[in-house]
Amino acid sequence: MSEQGPFDRIVESSATHDRSARVILIGLGVLGLLLLVLVLPPLSLLGGGSDGEPTGSAAGGTAGGSVLPRVPAGFEALSILMKPAESKGMEGTEGPYALELSLVAPISDSRNLGLYTNRDGRWERLAGAQLVRNGTAVRGQIDRLPANVAVLRRTSAAVRINGSLPAGSDLEPATQEVVRIINPTGLSPSADGGVSGSVADLSPAGTSVMPTVRAASQAEIDAVNAILASPALTETHVVSLEQVALAAGSTGVDIDYADVELARRADFTAFVATLAERLHQSSRSLSVTLPMPIREGSASWDTEAYDWEEIVQAADFVKLAPEPDPSLYFAAMEEVLAFLKPKVDLGKVSLVLSRQSHEKRSDGLGSLSLHEGLAIASEVEVRTTSRIVPQVKVSIVGRNILQGEGATGLRWDEEAHAVAFAYPGRGGLRTVWLENSLSLAFKLDLADRFGLGGVAFDDVSADSEAPDFWELVTAYAETGRVALVRPNGPLLRPVWLSQAGELAINPADEQGAVIWTAPAQAGVYDVSLIVSDGVIRATQKLILEVNEGETTLPALAPLSP
Repeated sequence: MSEQGPFDRIVESSATHDRSARVILIGLGVLGLLLLVLVLPPLSLLGGGSDGEPTGSAAGGTAGGSVLPRVPAGFEALSILMKPAESKGMEGTEGPYALELSLVAPISDSRNLGLYTNRDGRWERLAGAQLVRNGTAVRGQIDRLPANVAVLRRTSAAVRINGSLPAGSDLEPATQEVVRIINPTGLSPSADGGVSGSVADLSPAGTSVMPTVRAASQAEIDAVNAILASPALTETHVVSLEQVALAAGSTGVDIDYADVELARRADFTAFVATLAERLHQSSRSLSVTLPMPIREGSASWDTEAYDWEEIVQAADFVKLAPEPDPSLYFAAMEEVLAFLKPKVDLGKVSLVLSRQSHEKRSDGLGSLSLHEGLAIASEVEVRTTSRIVPQVKVSIVGRNILQGEGATGLRWDEEAHAVAFAYPGRGGLRTVWLENSLSLAFKLDLADRFGLGGVAFDDVSADSEAPDFWELVTAYAETGRVALVRPNGPLLRPVWLSQAGELAINPADEQGAVIWTAPAQAGVYDVSLIVSDGVIRATQKLILEVNEGETTLPALAPLSP
């Protein structure tokens, strides 16, 4: 008996069926296939990513399909293997390209679709794909033409991707195809052993929902320690958490209890073991967030009130809270994971990640969005105090990137594996690390190198100011690996533009300052400073009025990404 291929859609008729009915069904199937072939070409290319008519199409021998290599476990093939690189009319063109491929059978489920190429027997992801033409084809944008391409759907992930959703927030749409476990927050432990608060009613298709019960305030932390000190309250709390896990739409519960007292170490371990056993009896899951073990001396470690070995064994998975300081992150996390590796199954451990950038000041470490960080880097200031008239020279600086005044300018920090800059501010020198897809890739690589089971994002709510790195996370979810890229110098170099007039840049200032010669005609003009984190650019625009009369003070226009 021969094994069916991935595209076999043969329904074997029963021997008792009427032969004429079988002939009619086969005839209808052939007719439908012919109509599909006539109406929809297997592959279309729209050069330059435009939405116009295809500049080249592939069919038959031009860019025909070939035998599809075996797809890896966790994937299913939805198209034949096409050869867009052989498309007529596409020679010498440059991308991006809008690529459209026909499917072997119409589908309605748009989740987890992607365009893939096979190189030397190995599948590589090119881009995500969206359903078009009533589910009979997909479209995706690629930067270059591969030798071959096919549509694959991910049916299971190589690693686990979690995401916390703050109360009252909407889920980031781009996460829905990659985040498989959502942890809505809004619940906390009560002093009477119960659980207070509420969570969003979520039921995203193909996603597990495990509400988080978190002890964050001092009152909530005190409640946890009181519960653990009382067997009766502990039992009440376990029952309350069971109810959370058994609620409609839930598949389990996630607990995040910080600052458990050392005296309650054995009680907390027993509590986790009991809760896990109860949940497993009801086919529910348990995850636990634990703080980093603390290094003491050269060889000693303190796990405080958290018995990592027992908790990892009892829970379905554990989330490891990270070192918050970017300058210390990789050195600290590598030491922690090296300590844990021989003691626990790291396949049950997820590394907690954040989309937030960070700023280190004299009074401590703070978080800010990528948009806010770029806004700081692109602040502009007029240093000329005289009246602005035609042909006058105006000194303009990027106040937070001007190296001659103590700033470093945008640079790649080799220790933090992130784009960073330092600048003098209130209280002394401040350092900003920008979190984007480049820096995230190094953290995903850390999880890969130590064999972690996945990662958990601390916030997957819709946020227009957060970096967009979900394509990177999708690739990591599918393969467990990522490509590491460092931005080159020119990408991080500031750029000055003017609407009119002339710009003169002193190379010694590393683009941090410019002399603008006002145009000969009076009017309102703008000068812009453009900065980049190596992925996106942000512009700060300075509006200047040039006239023969009294000069108004220059005003800053809103930042535009």
